[in-house]
Amino acid sequence: MTAAGISRIVIAPNAFKGSLTAEQASKAIAKGILNILPDTEVILCPLADGGEGTKTILNHTLEDDQMLIESAELIGMHLSEMRLKQIWQRGSSAMGETILRAIEDGKRHFLIALGGSATNDAGLGMLMKLGLEAVNHDGLEVEPTLTGLLKLHQIDISNMDTRLSQCSFTILADVMSPLYGKEGATRLYGPQKGLETSELGRVDDAIASFASICGDAFDSDPGLKNGSGAAGGLAYALMLLGGEAISGADYVMHASGLEDQLIDADWIVTGEGCSDTQTMKGKLPCRVALLAKQSDIKIALLSGCIEKNVRAELSSCFELMMAAAPDFMSREAAMQQAEILLIQAASRLAERMRLKQNNVEKTNL
Repeated sequence: MTAAGISRIVIAPNAFKGSLTAEQASKAIAKGILNILPDTEVILCPLADGGEGTKTILNHTLEDDQMLIESAELIGMHLSEMRLKQIWQRGSSAMGETILRAIEDGKRHFLIALGGSATNDAGLGMLMKLGLEAVNHDGLEVEPTLTGLLKLHQIDISNMDTRLSQCSFTILADVMSPLYGKEGATRLYGPQKGLETSELGRVDDAIASFASICGDAFDSDPGLKNGSGAAGGLAYALMLLGGEAISGADYVMHASGLEDQLIDADWIVTGEGCSDTQTMKGKLPCRVALLAKQSDIKIALLSGCIEKNVRAELSSCFELMMAAAPDFMSREAAMQQAEILLIQAASRLAERMRLKQNNVEKTNL
């Protein structure tokens, strides 16, 4: 037991999107904590929830016949080829191309990490690359994009690659929202990808219509299933192929052995680039908080920023919360200084952890 009464801290953050990988964030947090609690054992356990960095963390856990595909690498918001296009011209064709190449190489078991995508085409582009035919009212093929989805009238699945029936798809979803509706992919996440508020209803209606058409063709309609809205509905398209959506955060936590790392820990520190309304919908910090509660371990949230409208709700999950970036600092400036800000914030957090621990010990005397 150290002087502060804190002997072991597990550090298990997500990537700080656009600035630090999960591993870099873990090391920065550790450095800040050790500045204040130098005798404390610090365990690094960088995590992911299906978004950026999932492949790096999980690659060593794969079986020989498995193929891990990370959507952020193919259609991620950070990619220049996506940023240079408006949301209407973005599609998921790259996912279909990657799956086809893997099938040609003999892969049949796919682990698909969904998160950080720039698309909102409900997987239309991917399905078209896999052989689905989609046409407008004039019988002409539509674009494999959101624009094409809005024009779609009819589909034909008879020419889809027959080898898909031999494949299994495990979908690591970063959010568990349905495809359409009030809590669906478009209404919740469309604005951050470039859709105007006035456009959300029209796009959501088009996606619901697409789901109805697909339901008839595939004899399956998973559009209201939890997780089908992940990656702009890409999860829905994978479900049409027989895929099952599970919590990406839970899968990575288990594969990384986080539960074993928590044995004899006093605290666990998690975090992400920005904690907002999405955090409470299956994002990694709240999944870590649930595990900490089950293990009776105190947990702290250290994120780049924590939006004011969710702080009260998040406080029910975390003993301590801290944002690395000052409220007056722009997001761009904070991302450029992410490492130093995180180190400084981790030191402040360690002070608060020590104070909280000392108060608990005094109360128990």
